[in-house]
Amino acid sequence: MYRTALPMRSFEHAAASRQVAEAIVVRMELSDGAVGWGETLPREYVTGETLDSVAEDIERLYWPPKPDGAGGLAPADGPSPAARCAVELAWADALARSAGRPLAGAMPPGLRVSGVLGSSDPARTARRLRLMRWFGLRDFKLKVGLGEEADAANLRAVDRLIGRALSAGRCTLRVDVNGAWPAGETPERAAALKAHGVCVVEQPVFGPAEALIELAQRCGLPLMADESLITAADADKLARAPGRKVWMNIRLSKNGGMASSRRIALSAADAGVPFVVGCMVGESSILSAAQRALLAGCPRPRFVEGNYGRFLLRDDLTGKSIRFGYGGRLKALKGAGLGVAVDPKRLERYGRRLKALHA
Repeated sequence: MYRTALPMRSFEHAAASRQVAEAIVVRMELSDGAVGWGETLPREYVTGETLDSVAEDIERLYWPPKPDGAGGLAPADGPSPAARCAVELAWADALARSAGRPLAGAMPPGLRVSGVLGSSDPARTARRLRLMRWFGLRDFKLKVGLGEEADAANLRAVDRLIGRALSAGRCTLRVDVNGAWPAGETPERAAALKAHGVCVVEQPVFGPAEALIELAQRCGLPLMADESLITAADADKLARAPGRKVWMNIRLSKNGGMASSRRIALSAADAGVPFVVGCMVGESSILSAAQRALLAGCPRPRFVEGNYGRFLLRDDLTGKSIRFGYGGRLKALKGAGLGVAVDPKRLERYGRRLKALHA
């Protein structure tokens, strides 16, 4: 197990501001010498996990790894999803490399990554949006909850730059509140955003899935669950709820790895609920590669976030930092396992070894 800290290009939202991306990275070596890699970025305000607790839970709960019967690790829907994610990815990567095969096949054609805008400086927001448009991106997520003045100025900048494209259906816009709104004000605030072309409001308040389901019935725009969607039980509640459906944001670290994330995506698709395959801000190419493998094995999402590589990071753990191509397009990676190679020198530069476990 390693604890890593990659330097980032600054990013902020209502719940946090980041200059460094801290993660737990797992290297797993099988008896035949095949090596696999896993990564997780725990967020205490999301799953209650920290870097320290993840390292402890990997040893306490997930070592040695035991299959849950559905392609993941036991406990299948238990505690510490971020810890499970790191071990499951390393195990799956190692097994695929041992067999000399890719972890996943081709991805659905035409997938495009969304551009995420997060800054309390509207000039910076506008500058980033221009760059994203020049790079061919069509879908955008704007972080709000940064203060009324900053939110209003950011919305004006977005209106000015892509307002016509939104009206014509050439672009999409959603907002992510990161739990910064009072529940009583959410319906009115969501109604005001509709005039800006916003299609969905992500996590306006913090709370369990049931609270978001109830709130969604009073809003004129769809709501999306992020921090309110952790377990498969949460996904079932969201999928089966009557009335206006709550969208789902699925993230590997948050939702416990590949197998559990795929189950949530299938649950959403079966219920006709739009979902997003998202990411934690600051993921290295290990998790970016894992996200591509997830996309190859789950139903088509409404939006995709992630694979930002050096658009957000100043350096990476792999020799070649992977990211989306022009227009936000993604393609499957070549090679066995996840298809990425961790650079030992970069791992030494940005990480420190915590512990070695044997079985």
